[in-house]
Amino acid sequence: MLDSQQLLEFISQYGYWILFPLMIIEGPIVTLIGGGLAALGVLRVEIVFLLSIFGDLTMDIILYYIGFYGNARLRKRIAKHSKWEKRRILVRNFFKKHGGKVIFFVKISSGLCYVTFITAGMIRMPLKRFLFFSLVGGIIWSGLLVGLGYFYGHLYQEISGKIEQAGIIVILLTTLTFIGIIFIKKKLEPVNK
Repeated sequence: MLDSQQLLEFISQYGYWILFPLMIIEGPIVTLIGGGLAALGVLRVEIVFLLSIFGDLTMDIILYYIGFYGNARLRKRIAKHSKWEKRRILVRNFFKKHGGKVIFFVKISSGLCYVTFITAGMIRMPLKRFLFFSLVGGIIWSGLLVGLGYFYGHLYQEISGKIEQAGIIVILLTTLTFIGIIFIKKKLEPVNK
């Protein structure tokens, strides 16, 4: 079993090799953890930031190509149904006009990335345009996540030595809150009668 010091040494030696593939699969959570580890001095923040951008961009490209190459079969099915064909044309025209903005805002909001990026591939959004807006959004999103992780890593360092004191304060505040609630309820009881 590894103790915490051995684990930190292992992460500082192999952490980047572990982080990158995990960032491709689950970028936001792993990026937060990487930022926290950078605050603890185990990893370098600028490398975590770059890995986050490229890991995230790698998944975006994979999703784009899933839509791009998976489109042929779907197009044949859609072409048989005029209602769906009209919707496909509407989506394609919308992406031609607003695709860059859609990619950028979806990227920085982390909401509908999978669906949006597959759709971008399906409607054949130009790859260079897709990559540009994905990269710009990814820089902002990764910067935010690394920054949050770094902040929480520093916060952990600050409070780790004071956990016992914090526990006592939380217990006192909880007790005082319950006493306050009971007191207020008692005061309000005659009003309700």
